[in-house]
Amino acid sequence: MKKLLLLTAAAVMFSASANAGEYLPYVGFDYVNMSPNVSAKYPDSYDVGNIVAGLKFMDFGAVELFTERSLKKKETVDGVTSRGRIYGFGADVLLNAVNLSQGTILGSIGYGRISAKLKYNGKMLKDDGNDLRLGFGGELNPSPEWGFRAMFRYSLTDSKAYKNSKEMTIGARYYFY
Repeated sequence: MKKLLLLTAAAVMFSASANAGEYLPYVGFDYVNMSPNVSAKYPDSYDVGNIVAGLKFMDFGAVELFTERSLKKKETVDGVTSRGRIYGFGADVLLNAVNLSQGTILGSIGYGRISAKLKYNGKMLKDDGNDLRLGFGGELNPSPEWGFRAMFRYSLTDSKAYKNSKEMTIGARYYFY
């Protein structure tokens, strides 16, 4: 599945460069602070790195593929030390709510496949879940090639590890003209 997602993104990027007037391919990265609503065993805040590839449709929005991975997080609750990690992939559709001269106010909806790992007391738990991602934020474009984005996302999931999460992201995009 991951290979298919990567090949699809590469094919879209190469085909998009032929008609750069209507849409622009781009790549980017984000720092994400994720706070899942978890049980007491799991760490409750993660620092996540996010790599994205997408297509920006000039006046409407963008379609973006992402992959993400957190740093290991250590938490001690009632004398029990646990170590957790979250990683995943997915896609978002971003809509331009308001176009400004040097930026855009954005809304987003997306799908993610998120996995969580937890180690505590000699046990290892792994859980996968589907995420519905809803967000809003903005992007500032100081030049045609660069964009700096900040977003807030709220995710609902069917994971056993957590039921929802809040994410604050900041990052950069490079657009291929």
